[in-house]
Amino acid sequence: MSSKTQFWLGSLMLALAVGILVGGLVAPRPSYSQEMGEGRTGNFALVASSMQGTRPKSQIIYVIDDRNEALYVLEASALRGNEPEPRGFFDLRDMSTGLQKSRAARDKRLGK
Repeated sequence: MSSKTQFWLGSLMLALAVGILVGGLVAPRPSYSQEMGEGRTGNFALVASSMQGTRPKSQIIYVIDDRNEALYVLEASALRGNEPEPRGFFDLRDMSTGLQKSRAARDKRLGK
């Protein structure tokens, strides 16, 4: 291989290595916990609580939907053949809008 070919091949390899290094620093990949961490699959986060349900041997489970900005409340039973029953649905966007409006009204009332 001629020295000219080696120079161009080495320059190309160096540019590729620098591009991979800088690309990883500028836009790093999400870590496991951010992407698919414990209790999280894609757009959903599972928040299991130790709260007792209304039925014997049942538990309240909260599921947060990131894409639709919703909170689902389910009651799951340890007994065989029982499907989790939906107990509530909360639109997080509406809740946060209401909280912001009430905070703005309170601040206006207090003169802040």
